[in-house]
Amino acid sequence: MEGEDDNGFSEFYDTVETVLMGRRTYDWVMKQDLKKFPYKNKECCVFTRSSVENTENVKFVNDDVSNFVNKLKSHDGKNIWIVGGEEIVPFLYTEKFG
Repeated sequence: MEGEDDNGFSEFYDTVETVLMGRRTYDWVMKQDLKKFPYKNKECCVFTRSSVENTENVKFVNDDVSNFVNKLKSHDGKNIWIVGGEEIVPFLYTEKFG
């Protein structure tokens, strides 16, 4: 995005309660030269096929994407943001649109 402001990102980010991403996106984020975890203070869930220990900031999920998202949506709360999602979005799209 162009400009010096955040172009509405902060306003959007304040509406998010849960951040979802796949393992490849998570690994990419963690390889960046970041001072702190970028999704701190949000529920951050990473879908993986591996058995990985949860961390202070991340819950690793080895569950069906559609079922997991439907469980999240059944609770009151703010928005769910899918970061990346090359392998996550197709599961949700197929579930909704067949």
